[in-house]
Amino acid sequence: FFRSKAAARKEIYSAFVAAIRKRADYCRSRKVKFGLLLSGGVDSSFIAFVLKKLGYRFICFSVGITGSRDLAAAKYAATKLKLKLVSKEFTVAAAEKIIKEAAKLLKTDDPVMVGIAATEIAALKLAAANKISVVFTGLGSEEIFAGYQRHAIAKDIHAECWSGMKDMWQRDFLRDFAVAACFKATALTPFLDKPVVIAAMRARPEWKISGGEKKLILREIAVAAGLPKDIAFRPKIADQYGSGFDKALEKLAKAAGFKNKRDYLRQLL
Repeated sequence: FFRSKAAARKEIYSAFVAAIRKRADYCRSRKVKFGLLLSGGVDSSFIAFVLKKLGYRFICFSVGITGSRDLAAAKYAATKLKLKLVSKEFTVAAAEKIIKEAAKLLKTDDPVMVGIAATEIAALKLAAANKISVVFTGLGSEEIFAGYQRHAIAKDIHAECWSGMKDMWQRDFLRDFAVAACFKATALTPFLDKPVVIAAMRARPEWKISGGEKKLILREIAVAAGLPKDIAFRPKIADQYGSGFDKALEKLAKAAGFKNKRDYLRQLL
């Protein structure tokens, strides 16, 4: 572990900026335009903040069902950080087609997996419409900075972080690769850069979760760097909930006469 929190914050921020710069420079050297999937939370907003600070040109993309919290948060962050944002609002009826796409693509009746994939499909459709197939995402932050409830209740926070990272292939990567392949898209994940992971995992558990606040050290680093505190400390909302696709799925299942979301999805397969 780092001897001091200050040392941890400095090393994590340095590694994070380097990870973003490395990916953005690669795109620029290949003359490839890139974007960012913006939810308005600390992960994607911090990436956007650093990209802007380093002088890169990029477009943010945000999607959600009418009234979704992530869409509102993304618009707020884009205004506050002066980012170029392209967003799209979906009705429940319009979301149905995307939810069906997600279920058939993944061949699963798992509402969580379908909800996340539907959000990703909607966002990548928007990016593709703007001729962008390379996007930054905040994947990995929750695992290395202890952002889930299972971290908060774990007896050993770091053991839970490592366990979660080991599960990412089956839980996250296979889903995201399948979605990305449909659009011939590439996801850039600076939080999963090796030096970032190493630095984050050298931070003491109590620096990550304290007083009920998850990912505390990341939020503190973001504020110290200049990200507005209300954005840095926005509570975590899972993609499928923040985007509203899970709620849309629930409404579609109920309207179709099914007892639950899983039964509705099963009949789509």
